[in-house]
Amino acid sequence: MSVVLNQLIDLLKLEQLDDFLFRGQSQDLGLRQVFGGQVVAQALSAAIQVAPQDRVLHSCHAYFLAPGDSQHPIIYDVEVLREGHHFTAMRVKAIQHNQAICHITASFQMEEAGFDHQSSMPNVGEPDSFMAESVALQKLAQYIPEPIRDKFTAERPFDIRTQHINNPFQGTLLPPEQYVWVKANGEVPQDRVIQQCLLAYFSDFHPLLTALHPHQKGFLETGMKLATIDHSIWFHRAGDLNDWLLYAIESPNAFGARGLSRGQIFDRQGRLIATTQQEGLIRFSEK
Repeated sequence: MSVVLNQLIDLLKLEQLDDFLFRGQSQDLGLRQVFGGQVVAQALSAAIQVAPQDRVLHSCHAYFLAPGDSQHPIIYDVEVLREGHHFTAMRVKAIQHNQAICHITASFQMEEAGFDHQSSMPNVGEPDSFMAESVALQKLAQYIPEPIRDKFTAERPFDIRTQHINNPFQGTLLPPEQYVWVKANGEVPQDRVIQQCLLAYFSDFHPLLTALHPHQKGFLETGMKLATIDHSIWFHRAGDLNDWLLYAIESPNAFGARGLSRGQIFDRQGRLIATTQQEGLIRFSEK
């Protein structure tokens, strides 16, 4: 396992303060705010520890209320909303500086047999035909401000290959879609909890950026402000980040300084692993 992947997995292992209270450390990715995917993944880690062991996480819905501070830990307060015969519903409140920064609802279900159908996997190129994001960032290193350059060009816990490369400092006109191949940079344990939390973490990277494609903007351009408002994930089938997964994203709408994106995550065999939907602030000001 690579050092950076091991560090991320450790980040998702929370300190238990009480039966329903947990503390997680924050990760500095080069921006002052906490990465939203970290908050969602840690909140799910907390909820999974409280949920009955015979139930599997199948959906979560996160509402971001305030920017998180990447220099301070986060408290996760778990509340059981309903305990049914087959389903358990929970709410997790993420707290920093005595203020709620995010509310996450999560639903768990006993595994059952049932109907089975899914969307077809898009026919796109193989991972080797897409450019590695690490290579793209190295090419842009000279344009990245020195205080955050090391963070942006550092080794990452995932090997990420994207079809459309958008310069974050000078955006290119692109279709409102993105196809991303991803796998772990190292060996992930065959543990469904770890796999789901890592997938939740990664799922927040590209949706909002895809909403910028048709507007010829990069997310680090002067005057550009992005922030996730809400993010939802539905986990359908077990996936394995030790092999390539395809994240197919489209942005069907932008209006009122908000952008909407939805995504589907497939494994290489074409099985639909998860579905995501996200809306966020995309505000541009000439001033």
